[in-house]
Amino acid sequence: MIDQKQLARLESNVKLIDIHAALFKQGDFSFIVEGLNEHGLQVVHEKQRKALEILTSNKYEEFLYGGAAGGAKTWTGCAWILFMAKNFPNTKYFIARNELKDIIDSVLVTFHKVAREYGFDDYKFNAVKNWITFGNGSHINFIEIKYKPSDPMFEDVGSTEYTAGWIEEVGEIHETGAAVISSRVGRHLNGKYGIKGIVFYTCNPKRNWAKRDFYDKDINGTLEDEKCYLSCLITENPFIEEDYVNKLRKIGEKDKALYERLFKGNWDYEDNPNQLCEQEMIDNVFKNDHIDEGKTYITADIARFGSDKAIVFAWRGWKIVEMLEFDLSKTTDISAGIMYLRRKYKVPTTRAVADADGVGGGVVDQTGVKGFKNGARPIRSGKDMPNYRNLQVQCLYALADKVNDGGLWIDCDLTNKQRAQIKEDLSQIQRVPSKRGDNKLDCKAKGDIKTDTGRSPDYRDALLMRMWFDLKKNRANLTTIWN
Repeated sequence: MIDQKQLARLESNVKLIDIHAALFKQGDFSFIVEGLNEHGLQVVHEKQRKALEILTSNKYEEFLYGGAAGGAKTWTGCAWILFMAKNFPNTKYFIARNELKDIIDSVLVTFHKVAREYGFDDYKFNAVKNWITFGNGSHINFIEIKYKPSDPMFEDVGSTEYTAGWIEEVGEIHETGAAVISSRVGRHLNGKYGIKGIVFYTCNPKRNWAKRDFYDKDINGTLEDEKCYLSCLITENPFIEEDYVNKLRKIGEKDKALYERLFKGNWDYEDNPNQLCEQEMIDNVFKNDHIDEGKTYITADIARFGSDKAIVFAWRGWKIVEMLEFDLSKTTDISAGIMYLRRKYKVPTTRAVADADGVGGGVVDQTGVKGFKNGARPIRSGKDMPNYRNLQVQCLYALADKVNDGGLWIDCDLTNKQRAQIKEDLSQIQRVPSKRGDNKLDCKAKGDIKTDTGRSPDYRDALLMRMWFDLKKNRANLTTIWN
């Protein structure tokens, strides 16, 4: 039997970090999630415990942890990646953000605090290479995933293979960038240690691809088995200081949108003063059954230069009754789809329009429908030329008015993902200052939308063309002969 002197000698030879590392490896996170709050009371951060259990469960490939400010997301990420590097020698990880300076100025500060808290002393930060190395050979790279027009496929991210990784503030990250760096995970010593490659995402609520792919699917019960979403509000962090909570509450007095997002974790709230469509009215486009049917129309946004999607809508008045969607299809396939809908709904060519830019010109030629030129001059409605940058912008402003008046009803078979993307496209109709120094009204460019959402606003483009008929007050020849 070991006496007290022998036990004391044994304990003195064991470092605190080794005890913590052993507990972490066993799935005991009590030393992280339990402790005293600012009032000296013993508390437990149960959401943080759940997050760590998910990260180490070997069940998921992607995990999004977020929902509000103050949930200890960054502390959780640092603790997880530190102990993974400690427990599994020679493994490799990444910590990524939109800009490298934000990792240095924010994440690295918390990283050092976490390391000191749990007794880490065997790591070095290289400020030139922007990486962290451990005495056991493990390695953490700091990576910038900022979208650059000169590198749309994010080749600058590199081809390093990683064991696992963490993207902080994923709401700032382009979808393609996240996909590229995520594809590098699970390819370094995962088999040797039996570790499933996982990408940890942390963020505050924002309407982008992360909301669509995690939050929305979680709410709808359609989240894939290999993905996981866990929300955490500031009120669920028992260690948070009351002063910080009170400051966040006061934000609501000046900025309701920020309060809704950061304090209440509301993913669906974003009071963007430049957004032309009211969010409540966007949500109603699938419910506006008060709208009467009218003449039939077809609008088609063609996959430009063979990229993006092709979307074809069939309309009765301002009610969409059917949609066809094509992924990288031939123009002949899209033309056949348009002709199918024309015959089904008896739509004359004078009430059918397709995007004539790029490869869309071929579809216009093949089908005989009207051609829509986004950069054309606005349609004159009186003596004066409307003050819009071009025809597309004019149609976007008019479409926003139609949505805000409750005048659009989308009543066709759609998946939850398609509905979410349509709502996202409508929310991206936003005014922007003129880039040419004049006073012409302009809208957010397609390239900027792609950067924010990770995809082209194809549904928006097919919707806006319906406005073209109302602006032109086109009178179709109803004596069209059907073959």
